[in-house]
Amino acid sequence: MTVRSIRRPLIATGLVAAAATVAFTPSASASVPLRAAAQADNAALPTLAIGATGKIEAKGAAAIVPVTVTCTKALEFDVTVKVAQAVGQTMRAGTTVRRVTCAEGTQQVRIAVIPVERPFAAGVAFGVVTASPCDPYCTPIHDERRVDLTL
Repeated sequence: MTVRSIRRPLIATGLVAAAATVAFTPSASASVPLRAAAQADNAALPTLAIGATGKIEAKGAAAIVPVTVTCTKALEFDVTVKVAQAVGQTMRAGTTVRRVTCAEGTQQVRIAVIPVERPFAAGVAFGVVTASPCDPYCTPIHDERRVDLTL
């Protein structure tokens, strides 16, 4: 088999894949009426807020971070919480993904974040909470702020 005999089927396959991608990708203008319809139905996105104070548990093996979730209708989605902390010349960080069931209204969820290498310490950290609660557009929502970790 020569390079030329292999190249033609590969090029043809690539062209078919590119054409399929273009054919099935919605245009930006097509989503504008859908977004307007969702907003007209009061289909507001949930909101997330990471708490300003977290609690260290098990000698730094976890930081419990409160997250306030507000929904206009019952939803279930994944929430990702990241915490990073600089202590001296070292960095401590961890990420947790947790499935949250959000009832209509506001609720607070406590999420444990486990550090990767070094334990969290009492002091200042930075937290980020994100989610993509697949509304018709899977619009990501997030909040970020300083988090004071206490014992």
